[in-house]
Amino acid sequence: MIVGNKVANENELKDMSEKADTEALQNDHRSHGPKDMALSVVKKIRENLLFVLTLLAVFGGLILGVIVQQCVKPHSYDMVVILLKFPGEILLRMLKCVILPLVVASVITGLGAINAKSCGKIGGVAVAYYMTTTVMAAILGLCLVSAIRPGEGNTDFKETGGAVNADPNTNTLDTIMDLLRGAFPDNIVSATFGKHATKFSEVADTDKDGNDLGTTHLERSLKFVDGSMNMIGIIVFSIVCGVIMSLHPEESAPLMRVIQSINDLTMRLVYLILWYSPIGIFFLIAGQFAGVEDFGKMMQQLGLYMGTVLGGIAIHFFIVLPTLYVVFTRKNPIPYYYNMLPAMATAFGTDSSSATMPVTMKCVEERNMIDRRVSRFVIPVGATINMDGTALYEAVACLFIAQVNGISLNFGQVVVTGLTATLAAIGAAGIPSAGLVTMVMVLNAVNLPTDMISVLLTIDWFLDRFRTITNVMGDALGCAIVQKMCENELREMDLEKEAQEDGPGQTDPLLNDVVSSL
Repeated sequence: MIVGNKVANENELKDMSEKADTEALQNDHRSHGPKDMALSVVKKIRENLLFVLTLLAVFGGLILGVIVQQCVKPHSYDMVVILLKFPGEILLRMLKCVILPLVVASVITGLGAINAKSCGKIGGVAVAYYMTTTVMAAILGLCLVSAIRPGEGNTDFKETGGAVNADPNTNTLDTIMDLLRGAFPDNIVSATFGKHATKFSEVADTDKDGNDLGTTHLERSLKFVDGSMNMIGIIVFSIVCGVIMSLHPEESAPLMRVIQSINDLTMRLVYLILWYSPIGIFFLIAGQFAGVEDFGKMMQQLGLYMGTVLGGIAIHFFIVLPTLYVVFTRKNPIPYYYNMLPAMATAFGTDSSSATMPVTMKCVEERNMIDRRVSRFVIPVGATINMDGTALYEAVACLFIAQVNGISLNFGQVVVTGLTATLAAIGAAGIPSAGLVTMVMVLNAVNLPTDMISVLLTIDWFLDRFRTITNVMGDALGCAIVQKMCENELREMDLEKEAQEDGPGQTDPLLNDVVSSL
């Protein structure tokens, strides 16, 4: 009797299970109806509303810019462009306003939360990754421009655009020394307003009595240049502070709480700014495209050069960087790229890796689940020294100018070009078109004419947006690679933190064995 009841119960349960599976299947089929699919699409749009608005702003701004460029009368042209760019200028000002507190607080809190040994490894892996990808980008650019040779036959260029704000006497040694000086500012407050740079001025030659000899010579001097933050010096200062605070956690705990609060408040401020970003990006792109005088002529003269640069950026963006990601993390890069789309759209609109940094941090931490201890160090440093797109661009531009002038560079000069382009990219600020200024150093390294840089001004605004996207994506992938390479150190820190939270004398012996084995 008991066996019979047991069998009956089992059969009843089986029937109920089959019935539930059938109902679930029917519900699943019903859920794929047109109404549910529409609701699903609406839900996805609501979840990614900021990205959708940013994407619409990019394409909408492009269309409006082309319409304005075709319709506006020449006499009112300049004023229309200024008015179009004005809302975008407000966005750039707001983003740049939060860069300083965001960088300082992020680096200090990121490094302050990890021990000194792990700081060294995370920093070493990050810098090694940045240097490797920058050198690879420069080599890729040199190979492409040597194979395609876009400058041959293009000897009819006319100088267009304004002059480039750069010293033609700049050389590699002075640039390296300026970088090192910048890393150790004599006044951290003044570093937020500008930086020291080597400048040359013509001085009249005189005899012993002070009479003018009618000749001049160049005199080197170190001058303070306003208008550009010494970001390298600020980051080095923040790194040192973060490491010292990690070595003395008890004494620095009150200050760490204050800095953490500043960091949290800054990120909330960034979140508010981001909801304005679609409007700013829409008008920035519209104003930029409206400002192009003759897009067809520009494409005719520099189309092959543009194709070479964009081809190199595409290879680096879609092949080189994802390959490194797969090799080190053993993961599919497509979801990671998809989660970074808001940062890419912002980078295209603002044309600045520094201005995009808040969005980059938000994407890597909230969408790609990167450890904050890694992202808060890697992203600010990367936004300053990781310029893959700029290195590739400067290498291509240098050999392009040589080809236009019929100058043949030997292998040694090509190597010098690649190395100098790497150094110039590291020294370039994360601001729009900064690479044009540092390109003077690359051209001087192989004795090429610097006056032709103004030719590239006509299309630099366009190419610079794609370079910025590449730089931002390089920073983001660097976070994932650094996290993977340092996962043992991060796990060890988590275990140590758990042990400390248990209190003295209450630590599990097994936990100690695990920590020591790691």
